[in-house]
Amino acid sequence: MLDPDKVPEVGLNERLSRYVLTKRHVNQETKLPKADAFVPHPYDELSVTRDLDASEDEIWDAGQRVAAQRGKPLIGRGDVIAATYVGQKLKTIPDPVEANPNHVNVAMWPSDKPQQRLIALEIAAVATFVETPNVDLA
Repeated sequence: MLDPDKVPEVGLNERLSRYVLTKRHVNQETKLPKADAFVPHPYDELSVTRDLDASEDEIWDAGQRVAAQRGKPLIGRGDVIAATYVGQKLKTIPDPVEANPNHVNVAMWPSDKPQQRLIALEIAAVATFVETPNVDLA
């Protein structure tokens, strides 16, 4: 993980992971994340984790902490590169939090939920889904 005192700006080619905490955010046939996994509503920002200087285990550990905080299971993560968000006129802002210096907020979403959904559809169209190790989606 990054040194929390030396967090650089997010690079366009960095992988950003959106943790998926509900099965309904994954298409069960294609095993791809649905747009709803990327909608920030009711919040103004979307919380993601960058992979810079992090091992796969550290990325999964951060996801497990998020799931535990919300009292939900970690189903997997939707991965896209930062340029995907930037291409939608969103901004990726480093936001180190306790136990996750790789935390990033995706900001500048429109306030209109239907517009957020349209952007989320574009993001989901290029996202990959990575299932949590040892979790069965069926």
